[in-house]
Amino acid sequence: MLLRTHYVFSTGILTFLGSLITRDPFDALVFAGIVSVLANTLIDQLGHEIVWAEGRYLPRRTPLTHTWFRSIIWGFLVTVAVTLLAYFALPSPHYHSSYFQLRELFTLAVIYGVLVGPTHMLLDVFTERGIYVKRNGRWVRYALAHFRYNDPLANGLAVLGGMALLFTAFSAI
Repeated sequence: MLLRTHYVFSTGILTFLGSLITRDPFDALVFAGIVSVLANTLIDQLGHEIVWAEGRYLPRRTPLTHTWFRSIIWGFLVTVAVTLLAYFALPSPHYHSSYFQLRELFTLAVIYGVLVGPTHMLLDVFTERGIYVKRNGRWVRYALAHFRYNDPLANGLAVLGGMALLFTAFSAI
């Protein structure tokens, strides 16, 4: 899928779940947006390499980031970094004044960290080459569908799903 599709889809899912936890869905949206952009960018930048094949340079996925478990690790590392930066570099009385608000921040961080990577894999499993799974000690690709990464229908449906979740997160306000 296109990187911007990953951004919208992940932000939608994370904001929806965050709105169930925090009293302010705008905080959940800002935090989810930052985590989504940074984690999805990292997963795609580290997880793709350019190889010479068939007389031209082609990008291909690697098992470094495009596995279920490793995507959780990368997403969690990004979320921890963003959380620590927000906590220490941006001293805000909003989060430091109340134990409950601080607890919300760390709860969001754990949930976002665990889920941002798998949301990326959820979309990539529907593309042509899928994601990596280990079978008989070897990394093999697994795909549920074989849409091209830039297929307008697949990307559009994922963006609509993310937007629907964003709308749902804010509909209770």
